[in-house]
Amino acid sequence: MDELILKCLQGEGTSGENEQVWEWLKSSSENFRHYEQMRDVWIASGMVRNLSESEIDRRFERVRNRIGAGKKGKKSFYTVVPIRQLPEWLKYAAVFIFAFLLGAVLLELYYGTSKSANQSPQYVVEAPFGAKINMSLADGTKVWLNAGSRLTYSDAYNEKSRRVSLSGEGYFEVAKNRRMPFYVEADGVEIKAIGTAFNVKAYPDEDLVETTLVEGKVAVSQGRKEYVLDPKQQISLYRNHDAGNISDEILKNINTNLHTSWRGKRWIFAGESMGDFARKLERRYDVHITISDSRLADYKLTGSIEQQTLDQLLNALRLTVPLSYRITDRDVLLSLDERLKKDYELLMKK
Repeated sequence: MDELILKCLQGEGTSGENEQVWEWLKSSSENFRHYEQMRDVWIASGMVRNLSESEIDRRFERVRNRIGAGKKGKKSFYTVVPIRQLPEWLKYAAVFIFAFLLGAVLLELYYGTSKSANQSPQYVVEAPFGAKINMSLADGTKVWLNAGSRLTYSDAYNEKSRRVSLSGEGYFEVAKNRRMPFYVEADGVEIKAIGTAFNVKAYPDEDLVETTLVEGKVAVSQGRKEYVLDPKQQISLYRNHDAGNISDEILKNINTNLHTSWRGKRWIFAGESMGDFARKLERRYDVHITISDSRLADYKLTGSIEQQTLDQLLNALRLTVPLSYRITDRDVLLSLDERLKKDYELLMKK
């Protein structure tokens, strides 16, 4: 049965084999617990199939087109690496982009169509949907950008100040310089650090700007209010603090891995609604997801995933969430499977 379960988890089971596994799951709660243990091991092991060559080429071409070729005579400070050129053990990743800032040799990407003579040019680094970026700034600060994120900073960065602007989600390991603090501006919220590691989530389609501190200390300010965070603390502020009350409670002793694991190969989540999870999947896989039933959006998810395809992930979720799905190009429809829902309810009563 274990081999059959693994085959179904990998999306290789026939309809008859999938039905056989499902009937076995329903037969006892012990079987269901055994399946959950196997599923967690499968998710954590990375036993996934490679993306097709056409999918690799499509994602690589989209990344290349979005970042542009730069100006004549300027050397790019990041390199896009297609998957097929990577070692075998890395080929299951969707897209890897390695970014390097080599001193003053930078690619000038002007933010806007015109600038006055006394304004410094702005450098913009963007991680498109379906990709992540890992880069180093001129001072040695390391930055990870999640899918659908953009980092903007001045040509004068690290001369008299260290300031960056973030849209989306970024993780920062700040190089120490007590005389020159590091600032992140995220839609009206400012985070000040000297030498520390923290995560900022500020997607334009979300109401809150979320700051999570991993190590060191940061000061988060909005308007006249300032909040100082210690390690394993988090604060979420409404991006438009004039529009309503500020959610200014500092959460303590949080599991920072839940908010920073997106950087690596193993992405963990806990107590997340299907609705919120779908939004993250849209960015991660560069797709548009529609949930046809609000009841499905309320289901809570806990687990971890690695670099499996979206089809593999959704197929695995069907064993714990009563959903059916249809993938058409980049459009994904999630529906509540009433038959599975009834079966789950009966199983949970055992």
